[in-house]
Amino acid sequence: MPEIYWPIKVDLDGVQVPVRGMPLNFGTKYWLKKGEYEQDERHLITKVLRPGLKVLEMGGSIGVLAQIIGEKVGPKGRVLSFEASERLVEISTEMWPPMPQLQRVKGFVFPVNNGENIFVGEFQTEGSELDGRGIWELRDGMPGNTWDLRSIRKEFNFDPEILIVDIEGGESIFDAIPPDFPDNLQSVIMEFHPHIYGIDGQARLEEKILECGFSLVDRSGQCVLFVRT
Repeated sequence: MPEIYWPIKVDLDGVQVPVRGMPLNFGTKYWLKKGEYEQDERHLITKVLRPGLKVLEMGGSIGVLAQIIGEKVGPKGRVLSFEASERLVEISTEMWPPMPQLQRVKGFVFPVNNGENIFVGEFQTEGSELDGRGIWELRDGMPGNTWDLRSIRKEFNFDPEILIVDIEGGESIFDAIPPDFPDNLQSVIMEFHPHIYGIDGQARLEEKILECGFSLVDRSGQCVLFVRT
């Protein structure tokens, strides 16, 4: 597809997203042009986001959602966005100018409080790096190579009020490690991947979040919003 076909920029929730000339695949540019890129997460985040909040994103991809959130929380807020793919971190850095309240970090990350033994030994992609996921295992008695909520708190002095998770099936870690979300966390938006673990598996993982004192408030596509009760 000739680059002239694509718009120079598109407006997503008040943020100008560069498209033409960006190192993005056809599908990504197509969804950006239609205004439907990450529309489920964008819909749910409007229900809980406000200026000044601290937001942790697990699975930042090309950085569109993090940029939108950074604009919405403003200079008194803070956004920490993790992405496992070095290439996607490079693309997001190319697409976006620095924003003081937004920090992008490369690394594997899991939505549990105590995941110090989680080890990712392989990063698989399914036709597109945007769909990449880490293949994890637990190494008893040995340190892992991933981030969790506890290590993020320690390294970045960061206690998020909102957690957004899209780690391509990595949420199945709940089957091995309870999330044990800290009290400061008030909202969780999670994209589930039932094609990996089935509808029954999704119901089981959702229950793990409910057991942490959350209620299921809304669904949009495969994304679910949980709010602390």
